[in-house]
Amino acid sequence: MKDDLSALENMIYSGRGIIIGVTPSGNTFIGYFLTGRSHSSRARKLVQQQKTKIIRTEITDKQQLKQDDLALLLYPAIIPIRNILIAGNGAQTQLLYSKIKNSMDKMTDNIFSLSDIMKKAFIEPFFVYDKKNDKMIDLTNYEPDPPNNTPRITAAVCGWHGTMHITRCEDTRKNSETHEVILGPGKGNLITTYKGDNEEPLKPFMGKPLDVTINSETADNLAKNIYSAICSRKKQGNDYAIGVAIMLQNKKTNSLETKIINKIDKGK
Repeated sequence: MKDDLSALENMIYSGRGIIIGVTPSGNTFIGYFLTGRSHSSRARKLVQQQKTKIIRTEITDKQQLKQDDLALLLYPAIIPIRNILIAGNGAQTQLLYSKIKNSMDKMTDNIFSLSDIMKKAFIEPFFVYDKKNDKMIDLTNYEPDPPNNTPRITAAVCGWHGTMHITRCEDTRKNSETHEVILGPGKGNLITTYKGDNEEPLKPFMGKPLDVTINSETADNLAKNIYSAICSRKKQGNDYAIGVAIMLQNKKTNSLETKIINKIDKGK
C-alpha cells in the first residue's frame, strides 16, 4: 500500500527527518530517516540494540569519522519508553527520555502532557562534553556546525497524541517551537531539519509540521515507502539517502515492530 509522502518527495534535500502517525487500523508509529551530502554524514547507518530496542546511528567508515565530530553524528535516534516513542536527530533524545521518565515516576494521577514536557525539556541549557574538540555542546540549542547551524528536531508520540519540536538558528539566535499534534487513523506529520532546497548555506525547516497520509499497516511497508520518498530525486542526480527506521506499536500483539533500511546494506 502506498502512503502519500509527497511533502517529503518534493524536497531535494531534507537533511534528517521524523514522521509520527497512526495506521488505518490505529497502530501508532514513529519514523526517523537520514539523508546526507557530506561523506562524514553519509558514513553512517541505523542499527537496533537487542535489549533496549533503541535504534541508533553507527559508524560505517571509521577512518572518515575519526576526522569529524562524533558528538553530532552518533546518537540514539529512536527510543521507546513504555507506550511512548521518542525520536530525534541528536543526543537530545536522551535528555527528553530523562524528562519523560522522571515525569512518569512522579505522576500521581493520569494527567500527562507530552507537549508540556517537551517545552520544559528544552528551556534550560543542558551541556555534554565533546572530547574530540574539547568543548561543551548544548543539547537544547541548534548544532554548532556553521554555516548551516543544523536545527535539532525532536518528536514524541503516545497513542493519537504527538508533539514535535524544533530548535533552529534565526539571525544568530536560538529559536524554539513546539507543535502539538492530534493524530487519527491514516494521519501523520512530518518535520525535517532543512527546508528542502539544496542551497548554501542550507535553510532550516519553518512553520508547522507537514501533513502526510498513511495507508500502510506494517513497519516494513512504512519503511519502504519512506525510503522511496527520500530517493525520489535520485534520477535527477541527487542521491542523498542514507537510511530509514520505523518503530510501530502493534495493538493486537501488544509488541513493537521495527524495520530498518540502510542504503549501505542494499549494496547500491
